[in-house]
Amino acid sequence: MAHYFGFVPSDKLKALISEAEQVVASNENVEYYPYRDALTHQTARDLTDNLLVGLVDIIPNPERQASMRKIVGTIERATDTLLNILLGKENNKDVLPSFHFLRDHATFIDNEGVKRVGFKLSEKDANTITEGFAAITPEHVDRAKFKTALETMNEETLTHFISRYAETLKLGMIKRKSVPVAKSAIDKGMSMALNKLLPDLPNDSLNRLANYYRPFIIEKPE
Repeated sequence: MAHYFGFVPSDKLKALISEAEQVVASNENVEYYPYRDALTHQTARDLTDNLLVGLVDIIPNPERQASMRKIVGTIERATDTLLNILLGKENNKDVLPSFHFLRDHATFIDNEGVKRVGFKLSEKDANTITEGFAAITPEHVDRAKFKTALETMNEETLTHFISRYAETLKLGMIKRKSVPVAKSAIDKGMSMALNKLLPDLPNDSLNRLANYYRPFIIEKPE
């Protein structure tokens, strides 16, 4: 069995995926890069919505909710800034590797036949995440294990959708060097969110948080 991280795309992202696939498959005489750019931006928004925005309501303290929303806003702006730097007009030949990555390495079909946006986890990371999620139950809570699981999931997600995806882009030296710097800034924001969120959550909220994230980890046959 293999483990995947993945979420069901929003209706907007589904439409963009379908549109891009049709354009490339039909060999239409149009420029591909606007489709690639729109698809990339929406994938980033969906990732932020699923990983961060959705958990704000789990926080019981209104002040901490407001603080979390500020952190989420910072991460969204950092992501948009990075994508605006990296993306832009390119010829169709240079755009195709990005489409192929998104099609072949950033989507999969889950056990119910639903297309998800995500990727296969390494066995080591899958074990860390599943063990960390299993460490949160109504009877027992291991915050340290759970935090490590969330950090691992976030890190692998950023690595896949920023670092690996950026390898498909035709970038000059300066833009290429900006990728790890921007990834580090986004990673720092996500770590800040976890560090603000986890220590003060009561056990029932931790269980709601674990239940929120569990559906993102899919176990399926190889």
